[in-house]
Amino acid sequence: MRPLFLHLDDALASQPALIERGLADGARRLEVGGIGPAMRLWSRPKALDALRGRLRDQAPAAGPELVFAGSGDFHHVTPLLLERAVEAAGGGPVTVLHFDNHPDWVKFDNGMHCGSWVGRAARLPGVARVVTVGVCSGDIDRPRSKGADLSLVEEGRVELYAYREPTGADAVRVCGREWPTIESVGEAAFADLLASRIETEAVYVTIDKDVLRAEDAVTNWDQGRTSLDFLSAMVRGAASRHRLIGADVVGDWSPQVLGGGPLAALLKRGEALLDQPWRRPDAAAARRLNEAVNLRLYDLFAEAAA
Repeated sequence: MRPLFLHLDDALASQPALIERGLADGARRLEVGGIGPAMRLWSRPKALDALRGRLRDQAPAAGPELVFAGSGDFHHVTPLLLERAVEAAGGGPVTVLHFDNHPDWVKFDNGMHCGSWVGRAARLPGVARVVTVGVCSGDIDRPRSKGADLSLVEEGRVELYAYREPTGADAVRVCGREWPTIESVGEAAFADLLASRIETEAVYVTIDKDVLRAEDAVTNWDQGRTSLDFLSAMVRGAASRHRLIGADVVGDWSPQVLGGGPLAALLKRGEALLDQPWRRPDAAAARRLNEAVNLRLYDLFAEAAA
């Protein structure tokens, strides 16, 4: 898989060992920081189209890619990257394997939100299903009241396997469907279950590192309970049975620079204050940990694609 560093913020620029490793393997770097503030948290169509154009013109897809894209505030770039991967692979069907502490399935009009992109991805031509793994957040408790697009579940486009259900139940129950939690079945048994839920030959993997426990990542969001070793085992198992057509990694902490116009920046600031932890981590320590984890994920995907 050819690496691509998508510089929407400064998270990756402060990880020299990762960049050096990638460049030695023929990685491409796309500097799109000018678009980043307008993209952060959510983006209107104009900024999304600008990023799509930059990707097309400056880093055209030519086979499977591993994309590092900085903060989880940019997870809504995944549908653009997924489109590229499906096209480069010659079409679908493909299963999207989505590791995250949040379901990212809310409704959002006139653009995309880092919490809404799953609906766009699940409805792309060639995508058979999005399988979301590792959620611990309260977003899945009474999801309809929190803006979830539950038609995705009703149409069979999304499955969700929480690590832990917020109320302590042994399964997530939505719209008459039920999926066991990882905690209730155990990690080893779940890895086998997950492999059985990927029904297509091709798979695309997207990782938000907020799925990881605090020992394994520093992010802009609340974090889950998945260990890096368990995440690696699940990716390795999926890749051993399916053709990996691409992957992306987000979730590196970075200081927020918000844009898209004065009103958008103000709205985003208010949203961040409501939805994200207020604590600001030690930036140097966050960089060291996130770079070490990114290097392990880099090796994981190099192994998986071999």
